[in-house]
Amino acid sequence: MYADNHLRTDGRQEESLKQILSKASLRGQRLLIRNLKTEDYDAFAELFADEDVLYYYLPSRLQTYSGSTLAELMSDWNDLDTAFVFTVLHEQKPIGIITCESVDFEMEHAEVGIALLSSAERGQGLAAEAMTIFIDFLFRDLELHRLNARIISGNEDSCKLFKRLHFRHEGTQRDYVRRGSRYLDMNIFGLLARDWLQKDSK
Repeated sequence: MYADNHLRTDGRQEESLKQILSKASLRGQRLLIRNLKTEDYDAFAELFADEDVLYYYLPSRLQTYSGSTLAELMSDWNDLDTAFVFTVLHEQKPIGIITCESVDFEMEHAEVGIALLSSAERGQGLAAEAMTIFIDFLFRDLELHRLNARIISGNEDSCKLFKRLHFRHEGTQRDYVRRGSRYLDMNIFGLLARDWLQKDSK
């Protein structure tokens, strides 16, 4: 059982935790979550060509990605040091992407996010199932203490999802994201291991 005390990771321990994270393969009732493979890029093409989805998904400049630019983006997001990308599969088909970034094993926290690749997969509870599996892994297996999530204002579906996952809204960075002549706020959500692990006993 998870003990609410702080790991003191030395270099070897940190490298071991990175290896665990970089090779993770997690199974749920309907889903498999595993680390990104280059053969997944084609499946990601629809998501990263959809400006309407990227409008709220990307915290940086709004642009679409394909081919080599998508490969470069994925390589940057999946540096296997402080950033890791996972593919969500349903019936052996990639249907979503989970990002785990700003990973800090010394401070025991990370930032997480998820997107389903097309509208056909939405509304079936798949994002909630995938994140439940992944959060449980981060808290129980890697013994992280805290997870963060950033959600751009207006992304109501993501706000509802992370609230269902017991994340709390902890603050707002005003006018953080620029979209043309508009500025959008960035909402900060947080979840502590003790809140996650005690949720079923309430």
